[in-house]
Amino acid sequence: MSADNLLSLARATVNAVPTCLAITMDSNGDANARAINTSKLTDDWTVRFMTDRRTRKVGEIARTGRMTLVYHHQAGGAYVTLVGRANIIDDIAVKQAIWQPGSSKWHPGGPTDPNVVLIEFVAERIETWNTPGQIVPDPTKGLWATVLTRDANGWRCAGTTQEAPFNPR
Repeated sequence: MSADNLLSLARATVNAVPTCLAITMDSNGDANARAINTSKLTDDWTVRFMTDRRTRKVGEIARTGRMTLVYHHQAGGAYVTLVGRANIIDDIAVKQAIWQPGSSKWHPGGPTDPNVVLIEFVAERIETWNTPGQIVPDPTKGLWATVLTRDANGWRCAGTTQEAPFNPR
């Protein structure tokens, strides 16, 4: 299947899932996961969300600049993992421009609150299964996902999670 078809299936899965898991790594190498709601996925595979600068995820993003987002669409028989760069944005004008009224529930001080920051995530790698799209592993050969990576020329099929460099065995 072409990279464009895989991207289309992955985008449909992400768009169908309102809440994803955001995973960051602590200084001991342990993964910390939490449920978040993000903005709509942009054409360049970027999502944004507001959070409190005092959370451990902000500290972990500040330390590593990395994050993983996982979208599981059980009814659709699919999942997408996005791996990439995460940046902390503290610009009040940017926060005000994308502020949603529902955000006040979690951040009552609004976008001008100094503890409210915007996280901007840009995907660099996509891993996916999609049963309806027939992007599933052959269970007789192993259970691994299809991988797409992005370079200067765009997205390309990069194999599966069983292959190097995704499986360091």
